[in-house]
Amino acid sequence: MKRNLIFGLVLCLSMAAWSQGRGQHERVKAFKTGYLTQELDLSPSEAETFWPIYNEYEKKIFALRIENRKAERDKIASMGGPEALSDKQATEFLKSLFENESKVLETKKALYRELEKVLSPKKLLILYKAEADFNRRLLSEFRRRGPNRQGN
Repeated sequence: MKRNLIFGLVLCLSMAAWSQGRGQHERVKAFKTGYLTQELDLSPSEAETFWPIYNEYEKKIFALRIENRKAERDKIASMGGPEALSDKQATEFLKSLFENESKVLETKKALYRELEKVLSPKKLLILYKAEADFNRRLLSEFRRRGPNRQGN
């Protein structure tokens, strides 16, 4: 009952954020925050320490995953696309992509090392699962709505 009430509140707040015309990234972040808060069932002291650490991690991951990948895609596109690259150029781009993925993994490991000071191993495992579940739900919702029907 308590979980359903919290989930309903989070859903209402998320929908309110959508209706206010905020950017898509902010809406997703608000929904994710509510979802993780509900799944982790954080105490006030845990939440006070958890969220600053987690938010800093999210910024780093966003930069690595989104901004760096976009820059790489733009660079490849400006060179005529993957088909126009030489094997040497393609190899360099692949190395760069794998280095970036390694940085993402190292950042994630650092996050979990930092969060071990705040959360129990069980809650860390719940966090890991909740992030994966959230991403699946987000992808499912995006597919359901279609790319041209944002927020409708």
